Parts: sequence; structure tokens; C-alpha cells
Amino acid sequence: MPMREEKMSEDLELRAALARWVAPHAPATLDARLVDSFRAGNRDSLPEPTLSANQEVKTMKQCRTCLEEYADKFVFCPLDGTTLSEERSADEPLVSFTEQSEPASPLPSTAYHLTIIEDAGLVRRLYTELASAARASQLTWPEFKRDPLGFTRRSATAYGAMAWRFFSSPNVAIASLAAMLFMMTAVAGLVWLDHRRAQEARAAAEKQNQDLEYLGLVDIPDEQNTKAGAPGLNKGTGGGSKPRQERPGGGGGGGRNDENPVSKGKLPVADPDVPQVRGPDVKLPPVPNPSLPTPASLDLDKLLAKNDDRPLPYGMPNSTSTTPSNGTGSGGGLGNGTGLGAGSGEGGGYGPGRGGNTGGGDRNMGGGGAGGPDGGTDFNKVFKPNEVEQKARILSKPSPEYTEEARRNQTTGTVVLQMVFSANGTVTGIRTVSGLPFGLTEKAIAAARRIQFSPAMKAGRPVSQYIRVEYNFNIY
Repeated sequence: MPMREEKMSEDLELRAALARWVAPHAPATLDARLVDSFRAGNRDSLPEPTLSANQEVKTMKQCRTCLEEYADKFVFCPLDGTTLSEERSADEPLVSFTEQSEPASPLPSTAYHLTIIEDAGLVRRLYTELASAARASQLTWPEFKRDPLGFTRRSATAYGAMAWRFFSSPNVAIASLAAMLFMMTAVAGLVWLDHRRAQEARAAAEKQNQDLEYLGLVDIPDEQNTKAGAPGLNKGTGGGSKPRQERPGGGGGGGRNDENPVSKGKLPVADPDVPQVRGPDVKLPPVPNPSLPTPASLDLDKLLAKNDDRPLPYGMPNSTSTTPSNGTGSGGGLGNGTGLGAGSGEGGGYGPGRGGNTGGGDRNMGGGGAGGPDGGTDFNKVFKPNEVEQKARILSKPSPEYTEEARRNQTTGTVVLQMVFSANGTVTGIRTVSGLPFGLTEKAIAAARRIQFSPAMKAGRPVSQYIRVEYNFNIY
């Protein structure tokens, strides 16, 4: 029993020793030494090689470091870079036999030479590359999955070394640097050209502004709210004695520089055909049936007035003052204006306005019948496009000319103009919304003045309308 246990212990120790034993690798020079030893021992017994007519002798070169043999065309060892020896370390050169093919007979110059080129379609080449990439990923994925950090580090090191070898090759770094400098120079040049062009455009615009002559401002009045009804004191929606509907205009005022405001009373008789010789006096009652009639009157359309035949003193019907007074104005009329009229205007008419009649603004005799209280639609104002019943229609729009300076500077774009298409068929109130340099805005304005159009319509009459017109300047 003890001997059996001892034998088992020896077997275990022997197996452990065999497991730890590692067989040494054979050196690379072992094969060469064996060949040389075999040749040295059997030099006399080996037959001499004989050469046939189609065989040749080739001398090999040997590396003294790794003892590998290479053809005569090699100068350095491909493995370690050692200069190959012209003579072998053995006593005689290695003779190898190569078959020498028979020389082919030359083809005639007129013979057809067929050149076969491998041709693969784009889809097939793409499939081949994708399959190769798939195989490479299948090979590398297990390693990446096992050690992601290490795989990434080794890949980065390998690609970095490859990039370093690439850029450290002769002339590669110089070529890359030259290409980078060329691209940076090209980008800087384009930026400089764009900046210079912008400066030239600004300079040209400033020069253009210096060359312009100031003629005055074009004032487009704002929209004014009006009261309901038509101008006048009578009952009706007309504007006066003319047959066609037309809004009247004008006004009047007066006073005698009194301290108190004008007193309540009736207005003088409205008759535009009677010359105004004297103004009304609120302190003197009207004389009935005068021998030399020189009554006070207003330069006002009869259909817009409401004459009062009662024997009342003169005054303003809407006044609340009972103290007799012609008002704080001047000229002999009634109110706080100037003239022989009544109200706050200027002239012999009634109400705000100038020159006589009524309705505001300058004097204008309207039409369409009797008029009611002040207000109503002012057909003399400029309407917006959404305020008219029929918008203005352009019949002819001449094209603007292109200036030579703008052509030299390759200037293109759009000029936007705001203007008024007047009721009388003329273009007025031109204003620049957005312009272009080098005289293009002026050419657009000149073309806009030649536009022909049909006026907008409202309540059956032509009216003025705001409109915006665009002119495009392009170089073809």
C-alpha cells in the first residue's frame, strides 16, 4: 500500500514536470546547417548535375544574418535590410534549374491584338467592397467586444503610425502644406473681394447722394376721419348746384375783434352771385325793405345753405353766447376767422376752409344737390386700395433703363416705389420704399411718371388711390 502511494506520487510529479516543459523552437539556421552538412558528407557520392539545352544555371545570393537565399536581382535582404553577399557561405554555389520556354514566333504587324480588360459594373464593385468591409467587421467585432478600450487604443495607435508614415514620406508633408496654404489663400481672396465690392457699393451710394439735387419733400397726407353726411347746412347728401355729384370745398370766417365770442343768431343769406359789400353786424337789426338794398351775404352755394327769413339778429346758429358780438376774428364777418364769412376759416364762405363756399380746403363748387351737415365722404382725398370700389388699373408700364455704371458694377435687385394714381390720370407723390445705387432708383422714378392707368372708382366717380409699384433690374 505505501509503495502504491509512492508510485502514484512519482507519476503526478512526472506529469507536472512534463506539463511545465516547453520544447525549444528550432532556429532559423538549422535547415541551412543540415543542408551544408549533408552536402559535405555526400559530396563524392552525389552525381554531378547535368544541364540540358533548355535549362540554365542561376546563382543565388545569401543574407549573412538570416542565411536566407535570394535571386541575383536583390541587393538587400527584404527581412532585415542586410546587404546580400555575392558569394555563398558554402564551398559551391547553389544551382537551380528553370525551364526555358521556346521563343515565340513574332506576330505580323497586321495581326489583330486582343486586349482583355477586366470590367466590373458599379453595383458589383460596390457589392465587393461592402462584402470586404463586412468580413473585416466580423473579424474585428469579437476583439472589440472583448476589450473595447484596448481595441480603440490599438486602432488609434495603428492609424496614427500609418498617418505619421504617410506624412513623413518624401514630399508628402510639403505637398499637404502647400495645398492647405493654397486653399487658405483662395478663401482669404474671396473674402477680400466681397469686402471690397461692398465698400465700392457704399462709396458709389454716397457719391450718388452727393450728386442729387434737393427739390423738396413729397408730403402724402394721412387719412382724415370725416363726419357722416355731406357738407352744408341744408338737408341732403349732395354737394351743390352742379349736375354731377362732386364734393364742395372752401370755407370762411370773420369777426370784429370783439372780446366775447360770436353770439347766437342767423346767418346772412347765401348767394355766391352777389358781391360781398359789407359784413353782417350783430348789433344792428336787419332793415326790412331797405330803399338801397345792400344786405350782408355769404359766398356759399344756395343748395348748401338753409336761409332763415325770421327777423333775427345775425350770428352763428350753433353758438351759445347771448352777448351781442361778431366774434374775436377780423375782417367784418362772424366768428374767429378772417374775412366777410362766418366761422373759423378764411374768406366769405362758411366754416373751416379758404376762399368761400364750404367743405374744407380750398374753394370748390360741388354738385349733386343739397348738402347736409358737415362731413361725408371726401372724394378729394387719396384712398387706400381697400377703400375704393374699383381699384386703379395700369394700362401701360414703361420699363426703366439700365445705367452703364450699374452694369459695370453688376448691380441687380428691385426698386419699390409708393405713388398716387390721381383721379385726373396723373402720377403724383412718388416716394422710394427701397432703392438701388448707381442711378437705378432715378431711372425707376422716371419710368413711373410715364405710367398710364385708369383711375380708381368710388360711388361712381374717379378718385385718387395709393399704389405700390416694383421695378426689377436684372442682367441677362
